[in-house]
Amino acid sequence: FFETESITLASKLAPPLVAMPERSHRNAFGLLRSQDALIKTVKNDDWLSLVFDLLSHSRSSCTLPPPGGGGMRLFGRVEEGCAGILLARGALDESAALCWPSGYNAKTEHHLTISRSGAVSLSGGRDAARVSLADLEASAREGLAAARRRGRGGGSSG
Repeated sequence: FFETESITLASKLAPPLVAMPERSHRNAFGLLRSQDALIKTVKNDDWLSLVFDLLSHSRSSCTLPPPGGGGMRLFGRVEEGCAGILLARGALDESAALCWPSGYNAKTEHHLTISRSGAVSLSGGRDAARVSLADLEASAREGLAAARRRGRGGGSSG
């Protein structure tokens, strides 16, 4: 996981966005720069489960990186989870997003239950710790600005 904002989304994907291979890096950097991307890390053995979850419109935990993706630290071991995917926020339904502040260990795989009717319930104090998506975006921008002041911030160029 990344040490930044935590977000859980209902991944109701819009029609696929097709990026031309020669433009894909530029598109990815643009999404990161404008805070219009989410990052989902996945363990090496869990790719098929992730694809199935995305196609079945289930919920998945993602990270909202700061503008430009700078100042992020990856937790875990690279040999177990060396990659992830970048999701364009515009292709997702964020209306039912559940958000927590940076560094909060939501552990939604243990603390989020969805009933047959689609109602979401949270246990272990997770509901009380939630923040709004707007607060999450502002916090990411503030964190990047603070990191830059300390000389550790990044941001993408490209």
